Amino acid sequence: MPINDLAIRYTDDQYATKLDVSRALGTSIVEGIWQSIQSYRASFARVLPLLSIDKQPLMIVLTPSMLEKVQQCERKMMKVYATLASLQSTHQLSPYHQSLFLPMLANIAKQYGASTAERHLQAILDKKNVERTAELQSVNRYFLALEQLSSRRQTKLDEDFLGDMVLTLLGQQELSTFYREKDLTARPRSLVDKIYEAAPFTLIETMMTSLIQTINTLQLPAIIVATIALYYMLYIKPFEGFNDEIAFLTFKNILIHSDYEAVGVYLNVEQFIEHEGFESRLREVQKTHDITYLLDFLMTPILQSLDQFLDIEVSLAKTVLTEEQRNVLKQPPAQESKHITVSAPSNIPFATDAHTLSEVAASRFEEHLKETHPSMKHSEAYFYARHHTVGKYYTIAQFKKTIGCAYETARTAMEHLVKLGYYRKEQYKNKFVYTPQGQGESL
Repeated sequence: MPINDLAIRYTDDQYATKLDVSRALGTSIVEGIWQSIQSYRASFARVLPLLSIDKQPLMIVLTPSMLEKVQQCERKMMKVYATLASLQSTHQLSPYHQSLFLPMLANIAKQYGASTAERHLQAILDKKNVERTAELQSVNRYFLALEQLSSRRQTKLDEDFLGDMVLTLLGQQELSTFYREKDLTARPRSLVDKIYEAAPFTLIETMMTSLIQTINTLQLPAIIVATIALYYMLYIKPFEGFNDEIAFLTFKNILIHSDYEAVGVYLNVEQFIEHEGFESRLREVQKTHDITYLLDFLMTPILQSLDQFLDIEVSLAKTVLTEEQRNVLKQPPAQESKHITVSAPSNIPFATDAHTLSEVAASRFEEHLKETHPSMKHSEAYFYARHHTVGKYYTIAQFKKTIGCAYETARTAMEHLVKLGYYRKEQYKNKFVYTPQGQGESL
């Protein structure tokens, strides 16, 4: 097999380490092949504005194969988001998906040496006043942090966000210190490969400032940015405690802020606490400065976590359908009506009439809108799908309240919907109102 084919195989089919290649080929002499692999990867490498402790730039390799994996993950997150749309106005975690938090809290409980019994964890989810040990109180505070993420969906990552997470996990009102003020270890765990336990405390503030700026400016898919942040925070370990927890919460917050709303909260990244394969990938990134090793590792378990959510949705849908059928059977047969209903024109999918759509229909309409207009944001599609009755007038304030966003964000969204042809803008007294036109203009 030509070396170039091996370069593609051990990058696209499997993002292999040098040791992986050596084991697969059954030889320790792989220098020539490894150089070919590195050369192939270099053509897709992107240098990041983040430095390692020893001042080497970090990078990520985005081959077409890797980007397809990322896009598959984002498509599935979009599908999960669509099922959560009905919660967008309340900013609360869905009680129907509580079971997804049990394995997350169990992994957190293991770290504290707390009970992982389902009845104890369920009591936390149910907010019951039960006597809890100090360790379970820590698990409870982690769940409070998850709830806080869901209620603060417009919060960018900054030091205020990190401070709030630390306070919640500590169960305190004020912080006496913020970043760590002493070293966890005096030297690298490995002098050969420069594997560090944590960053020297003197570098923490500079490295965290660089990370926050990178997260808020890097133009890459959200799952990639979240992975970069996860690695860098676990690499630095900027706090005296709770470094794993805050890294996971940061990962989730980036996805939440990237228009996926509460989807990030339901991803079970907590499963990676003390996970041998995860730790191995973190070490590989330290040695090579290539975050792709971690990104490639995360894709499969994240997709599995999303599938678990969708499986619950399928089960719920069957339950709702069964209940609806039972209710129909209980009702007396309707008398024939002489009222003639005029069907909407066939070129208008999901006709806009005077009746409110059911949540299922609204979600379908929302999906149709996003597929019809790629430029339409999730929040715009969500609002229009539930506020499109011809003859009614809607306001920027309504959009702001429904989505839970800033006024300027709401104004920009409504103006965009006007541009797409879904609303007509009119002035009433000293404010603008928006009335549906029934169908958006073609792209």
